[in-house]
Amino acid sequence: MKVVRIEIYKKGFSMKVNTKATITKEETDVIEHLKNSYDELVYPSKSFGVTSINSLEAKAKLWGLNPVPAKEARVLELGCSMGGNIIGQAVYHQEASFVGVDLSGSQIEIGNEIINAIDLKNVKLLEQDILKIDKDFGTFDYIIVHGIWSWVPDVVKDKILEICNVNLSERGVAYVSYNVYPGWHRLGQVREMMLFATRYDQDMDLLPRTEKGISFVHHMNELIKGSKDVVPKLGWKTDSFDSALDHKTYYIAHEYLEPINDPVYITDFIDRANKHKLVYVADTDFQLSAITWMRKERRELIEAMSGGDWNTKEQILDFYFDTQFRRSLLCHESQAHLLRHNEEFLITTLDSLYFGMVNKGKELQDTTNVVEQAIVNQCRKGEMFTVADCKEELKQLQDGVEYDKIELYSMLIRFLLCGFIAPVTEKKEIHTFKEGVSTVPKEMANYVQTVVDRGGSRFINISDLYNDSITGFNSAHVLMMKQLETPKTLEELYKVADKILKVDETKPSGEVVPLKGRTVVDSTLDDLGQLGFLRNN
Repeated sequence: MKVVRIEIYKKGFSMKVNTKATITKEETDVIEHLKNSYDELVYPSKSFGVTSINSLEAKAKLWGLNPVPAKEARVLELGCSMGGNIIGQAVYHQEASFVGVDLSGSQIEIGNEIINAIDLKNVKLLEQDILKIDKDFGTFDYIIVHGIWSWVPDVVKDKILEICNVNLSERGVAYVSYNVYPGWHRLGQVREMMLFATRYDQDMDLLPRTEKGISFVHHMNELIKGSKDVVPKLGWKTDSFDSALDHKTYYIAHEYLEPINDPVYITDFIDRANKHKLVYVADTDFQLSAITWMRKERRELIEAMSGGDWNTKEQILDFYFDTQFRRSLLCHESQAHLLRHNEEFLITTLDSLYFGMVNKGKELQDTTNVVEQAIVNQCRKGEMFTVADCKEELKQLQDGVEYDKIELYSMLIRFLLCGFIAPVTEKKEIHTFKEGVSTVPKEMANYVQTVVDRGGSRFINISDLYNDSITGFNSAHVLMMKQLETPKTLEELYKVADKILKVDETKPSGEVVPLKGRTVVDSTLDDLGQLGFLRNN
């Protein structure tokens, strides 16, 4: 095992608590409590691939909309925390613009320090009371609201939907996530038990109060698991407890101990959105909105139960899957006529997108269906692929024999709706290192350096083009990226690595042996190429 160290100036990020009240009357205390709890137990500002604008654009296009291309979009995130969900997207989309707002001044300050360290010009974070946002705040092509809606008072819920109308451009797409019933009836018991266990501890700091609540749920879980002879039918309950406890403490604290956690039925959310002249498009998870992938008898039964109503069908699917969390796409009423709720996706749209396997670690089985096998082969390559790539694969498998093109599109849609593959509108640039040619954009190098070597990892993570988290980066990656802001030869990189990097190898015996820095250069360059950081032009 090789361990890489490097001596680089590490800039820290301070935290200053701003406790200015922003809402008057009866909701002031609730909002102030929420604000202070997030300052007290900091929730790392992660990136979420499901909110990637190239993913939102692709899904909106499939459902018939004509969204603004991600590369030139104006993006707003409500409840942005320290910006971890949009900073990475801003790095990869230099022509787009990003604005994040949050009530927590301390977290906004940290995020802006990170942005300044990266020297990003197309993203800004604002300490902002969203109740004061109006049409003068501007319009945006994508509005992202992740992990906020269920945890705020009704007045804020309605304001969020109002912003998704008033501040959304005509072709815009809004994304809102929230807890839903019936699935949250299970998890609601965890919240109720934690609140019960800590009912006399409201003056206790959030961390020890959370740990006390977790301990209570853990003991209840063990009690039930050890009493199967008495309560043999409660496996569903212990499964829910296991799921709830399998998270970081900060997540459990804000999920289960906040004063508000307000799940709704999907139809109630849709009705609420309609009142703000917003139309429900679909869930980002195709299985929660589409049924054409199902067996005929199941599909026909759902269609009969829903009476052909799209929104009713969504609720039936939530009952069917026992859904507990939704990630909904919304658009303006003026765009409703474009929606393809019949699940008949356009060939031209499919031709324009890239597709990638959702669970890359999943084992795919070979099949006798040559069309299906062509898609399986593309998935196995581990890269994004297009319909054209599948057609080329089919030509090789068929050895020039004609195939059914409609079957290819139908099979691709089936893979998509079953959740095996996901669509995006951009392809990651994967290159091998070329001496004297390869470079790394300055913003990308600064981004990784700020997170890895300047303390930013305490607050945000590194993400890729699709806003998925990248792990395993170390100071060797930072050094190579900074060096490659201008082209270098391999020998030049070796010399710099030998001079600056300190590399240790631990032998099976436990002996630690120092190595030259150059021993990690080749693998580091390969990482940068595979992750899309190298440019060969």
